Amino acid sequence: MQNIIIYYFSATGNTLKIAKLFSKQFEQAGASVTLSEIKPDSVPTDTDKYDLIGFAYPVHGFRTPEIVTDMAKKLPVTQSGTKVFAIKSSGEPLRLNDGSYLELKKIVEQRGYSFFAEYHYVMPYNMVFRHTDGMARRMLNTAEERIPAHAAEILKGTENLVKVPLSAKIMSAICLIERPGMKLNGRFYHVNSKKCVNCMACVKNCPVQNISYENGKFKFGWSCIGCARCAFNCPKDAITAGLLNVIKVNGRYNFNAEPDYNVPAYCHKSYIGYFDSDRYGIYKNGQEPETVSEIGEKMPKNRLPI
Repeated sequence: MQNIIIYYFSATGNTLKIAKLFSKQFEQAGASVTLSEIKPDSVPTDTDKYDLIGFAYPVHGFRTPEIVTDMAKKLPVTQSGTKVFAIKSSGEPLRLNDGSYLELKKIVEQRGYSFFAEYHYVMPYNMVFRHTDGMARRMLNTAEERIPAHAAEILKGTENLVKVPLSAKIMSAICLIERPGMKLNGRFYHVNSKKCVNCMACVKNCPVQNISYENGKFKFGWSCIGCARCAFNCPKDAITAGLLNVIKVNGRYNFNAEPDYNVPAYCHKSYIGYFDSDRYGIYKNGQEPETVSEIGEKMPKNRLPI
């Protein structure tokens, strides 16, 4: 029986959904699985007892979130070559996300582990714009369809590392500025006292304890990582997300909605490719169709409309 641990960071629940789907598949295959939430004070222990170590996270600025790489840096140095894999989620399927695992891979390999696989799933935005509930359902459906095969590959130790284009490497490097940028922007967050009902959810649930309530006022410190948990989950939409308020998303998605097959205009072709390439083999040898109509011509006749 394989023993697996998945360290996860999930700001608004999307990545945790994916991690739980993997956990279910691993357990059905007879493995023992531990899900461990990544927090600033988390320290990985007894890693030698695990056959596989996973990291699950949302992509932040085309990179692994700093809270996750900080956790990876705490892995005990080993000579065992224990296999490590990554599960990542993002709101769009752009290839610019392909390089987001490289920093994590470098860290764990420097500590003696073998990074052998990473898998990317599209889940609804918690910042940028709000997807429809139906699209959120379709995204989850797609993950549910693909994860059994992906989990089986991980259990077999099958290598799955996407070739990262130069554009993704450059974007990932440029977006290092996102980390200090989010800390600065976090100082501009504020709470609308007319909307706020003092539920204190933002204070209690901030993953980096960046929000406090003192003398009747909310204070935002210098530790914000831009995860959007506070603004997204606020029941009264009372939090202004600093300079990023224009792209703020508020309120949980209803994943029980009927699937929506109307792909957003934003990154339209990328979404179509994500939803359909794995199942129907539309893209062959890396050659993408030039038009949406070409994709439609290759769809099965009983395929629901895009």
